[in-house]
Amino acid sequence: MSEVEVAPQGPVQDERILAALSHVSAILPMWGLVAAIVIWASQKDRSEYVRFQSLQAIAYQLLIILGWFLGMGCYMLSALALIIVAPSMEAQVQQYATEPGPLFYLSAALPFLVLSGVLLGWLVTLAYAIAGAVTTIKGKDFRYVVLGPSLRRYLDKT
Repeated sequence: MSEVEVAPQGPVQDERILAALSHVSAILPMWGLVAAIVIWASQKDRSEYVRFQSLQAIAYQLLIILGWFLGMGCYMLSALALIIVAPSMEAQVQQYATEPGPLFYLSAALPFLVLSGVLLGWLVTLAYAIAGAVTTIKGKDFRYVVLGPSLRRYLDKT
């Protein structure tokens, strides 16, 4: 008699859905983090797949939130710089009757450039989280570039 090899099964549908929900919850800032934490806490002992995917989603969303706060801090500093620099530039223009220099225009545009960079970064991170959701709903393993392998090593040690 020959032995029949059983192929390892991937995650079942419920696991795939929960893993995808963990990733796609990044669409809702802060609330998505809560959703990923609830999924992780309720499933960490039931499914290794959901445990790893939801833990990645939690860490990734924490990084998104940290990046958002840093970006908004830069935006606020650039807006403050505009408030400080603009009156002195205006006084200089009136005193010397010259056109404002490039520093004036740069300081005026800087808050908008920083804000658009923050918003663009947020959209890119959301697209990456959605890619994670699409990958996991198909039952495949998804790992964020640096975060995934680091978390896998950490979980393997514990």
